[in-house]
Amino acid sequence: MFKPYYLDDVYKSADQKLFTVISTFAGGGGSSTGYKLSGGNILAVNEFVESARDTYKANYPDTPIMPDDIKQISGDDILKVANIKKGELDILDGSPPCSAFSIAGKRDKGWDQEKSYSDGKKVENIEDLFFEFIRVAEQVQAKVIIGENVAGITMGTAREYFNRIVNGFGKIGYEAVGKVMNAAEHGTPQARQRCFFVAIRNDVMDKLGINFMNMESLIYPEPNKKEDTISLREAIEDVDNDPEEVQMLLDFVEGSFQKKWIELLPFSPTKHRKPSDPEFIEINPKQSMFNMIRPAPDLPCPTLTQAGQKKGLSGVFHYDSNRKLTIKELKRVMGLPDDFKLQGDFDQQAERVGRMVAPLMMKELSGNIYKNILCQLKK
Repeated sequence: MFKPYYLDDVYKSADQKLFTVISTFAGGGGSSTGYKLSGGNILAVNEFVESARDTYKANYPDTPIMPDDIKQISGDDILKVANIKKGELDILDGSPPCSAFSIAGKRDKGWDQEKSYSDGKKVENIEDLFFEFIRVAEQVQAKVIIGENVAGITMGTAREYFNRIVNGFGKIGYEAVGKVMNAAEHGTPQARQRCFFVAIRNDVMDKLGINFMNMESLIYPEPNKKEDTISLREAIEDVDNDPEEVQMLLDFVEGSFQKKWIELLPFSPTKHRKPSDPEFIEINPKQSMFNMIRPAPDLPCPTLTQAGQKKGLSGVFHYDSNRKLTIKELKRVMGLPDDFKLQGDFDQQAERVGRMVAPLMMKELSGNIYKNILCQLKK
């Protein structure tokens, strides 16, 4: 059963201050929201995209934000802002982008290309950023490191990159594992798969008697049963949308040359429909209609992407209306607080949601790590 929640719930949980976190690549605060929900105390964050910082500040104004490109900062810089010493931090978090291996796109094709954000910010060679994260991690020496990335990093030729990351953590004094988690199996009404690397410092491993064989069972929470997943309909059917925003989204489709394609996508309660489905071959022989999706309302929503939920003609549409999902609906699908504040125009807000770590999934992961590792260190 889907239960909406609010920022006050996040603040109350965070007041427990059970463990400390510094988050790099913090975005608009998706992972931070998850850490706070499990009792985490966010000491500082790093985020170089201005529109993401605006959203973060709107929700968590008391958290220090380092605006620099991670390539330009050191672990000492981060420790100074957080006012702690090397080795004291409980969790160092980071979600370095790696879109070249995204399942939503053509994996391996985007290597070394420049990537752009909706506010005009550009970054080159983003696939190098995970190793910048590891460089900073070596200098911070947190007890635990959590790194989030696309699920595609575990597949095909990307597996070599996955192994380089695991080995990179090993070189700086950590034992690391990586596993794909599905947000739909952890309280989120979205089938969002992401790979979570978790690295534990060697001395912590030794103190708690953890080894490579048992660490995965201590880190990753058990997934919910299929019958306990939350459907798209459950998540958004009671959303009180802004009529003007709904009309804007309807008008966008009405005025587009692709209108016929979304109209042809039939309603199905139990199957996500795309123009590339076999039954559409005769009317769409190239099967190339921008990956539009008419979601099944009785299933978790398909994965939201940073580009797909803008006012374009790809991505997830509403299950029984010829429009994209509203911002309020997107917040529900990502598992954000109902009153979470997103900054910018519609496209910037939609992009910000599409780039986030699902908070409820991070809540479960970090809560499990606190219970089985960090809390045990205090005994």
